[in-house]
Amino acid sequence: MKPSEWSWLRRRVEKNQLRAAYEAEGEAARLRDEVSQLRTEVSNEKKQKEDLQLRLDVQKEELEREFAVEREELAADYQQQVDDTFIFGYRCCMKKNGIKRDTPSIPPGEEKKL
Repeated sequence: MKPSEWSWLRRRVEKNQLRAAYEAEGEAARLRDEVSQLRTEVSNEKKQKEDLQLRLDVQKEELEREFAVEREELAADYQQQVDDTFIFGYRCCMKKNGIKRDTPSIPPGEEKKL
């Protein structure tokens, strides 16, 4: 090969290398942009997830408070029903046995025998 052919070949190789370098730089820039976008998306999704978790925690606490109040109300209602049933049964027993007052009237001499 002649020296002029070498220089032509060298220039062509250099052009190809420059083109490849520019393409690589462009690809690197595109990838950096894509990574930046992905990081932004991940950050946004993470923030949304944290916000959702906070809302769920608040809602859970509110439901637990409401449940505790309802449980106390049910316990009070149940106790009232028990008391009412006892009083009803007590009064029925008194009526059945002919007792007019719920305090016993013990004759004066009978107290010592009991």
